[in-house]
Parts: sequence; structure tokens; C-alpha cells
Amino acid sequence: MTSETDRGEPRPWRVLDSRTLVDAPPFLRVRVESVELPDGRRVDDYYQFDMPSFACIFAETGDGRVIVFRQYRHGLRGTCHVFPGGHLEPGEDPLAAAKRELREETGYESGDWTDLGGYLVNSNQGGSVSHMFHARGCRLSGGTTADDLEESQMLLLTRAAVAELAGRGGFPLLTQIALLAMVTNRELAERLGR
Repeated sequence: MTSETDRGEPRPWRVLDSRTLVDAPPFLRVRVESVELPDGRRVDDYYQFDMPSFACIFAETGDGRVIVFRQYRHGLRGTCHVFPGGHLEPGEDPLAAAKRELREETGYESGDWTDLGGYLVNSNQGGSVSHMFHARGCRLSGGTTADDLEESQMLLLTRAAVAELAGRGGFPLLTQIALLAMVTNRELAERLGR
């Protein structure tokens, strides 16, 4: 059997045509592409989604509490727990967006930030990049100014309570559970170089 490394890098697909089906800025653009695969096969209905990238923040206060929201999420059709975060403005630096979102949504600020990387949410259809951050020593500096659609209840939880919620399915969104794993899994964090 030939290993992947023996065959070289996988070859990219060639885009033959791209047509926009839905253009609803700033939140969604849907395109359909005709693509040619490396073996010559053609796919005429390969859908792509363009959505704004966003920041997710695992924010801990000076006394070790984790800032968590309990919110209704319409895509989920239910209530879940999420970490602070939100969309990047066009051209905005991910760290600047994370700091802005933390301040707007929670009234907290931090001077101790770790960038955990940016990760594409859907590798086949595109979508958005989730920029993950860990903010330590967060302190209340003012009121909230967010105008989110979701009704939110802000909670200050211990790491143990966050882990217990996660174990009960309280963080059903992939980006949220990935952020929790990156912050709390020492081996993963070391391998990521964080």
C-alpha cells in the first residue's frame, strides 16, 4: 500500500465556474461552483458558503472564574452555553476583535491574551474562520454595549463547573468545545505551541 507521503501532496481542484446564488451581506453569500477534480471528473454543483470570521474567547477573571453565556441559538433551536465572542468587522485584526467583543458583551477587559490560532469551521464548503483566544485576569471595566440578537444570561463559573456542563452536553457547538479543549488540555496546548 502506498502511503500519502509516497504519493506527494494532494492536488487541488480546478474551479471552472462560480456563480452567486444568495448574496446577503454581511452574514452570508452562497455560491455554486463547477469544479474539475485531479482525475478529470467534473462536479457542476459544488456549493460554497462565505460567512464572516469570528473570535471566541475563553475569558477568566482574576479569581479564576470563567465567563460563560447561556443563550438561545436559533440554528440549534435551543438553549446552550457559549463563551464570549463575535464577528470580525471587515479588515479587523482578530485580537482587536476579541478585545472589542469581550468588552462589548461582558464589560470585562484583560491585559493577558494568548492567541490559540484560527481554524476554518467547514473545510469543504468554506464558511468562516474561528479565531480562538484565552484571556486571563479579566477585570470589570464598564457596562456592556452589545446589541446581539440572542437573549443572554452571563455566568461566572469555576473551571470545574464548565467541565461538568461540557460533560452534560452544555456546549454543543463545535467551536466552543474546541476552545474549551485547547485551554484545558495541557498536552494539546503544548503541541499547538501555546
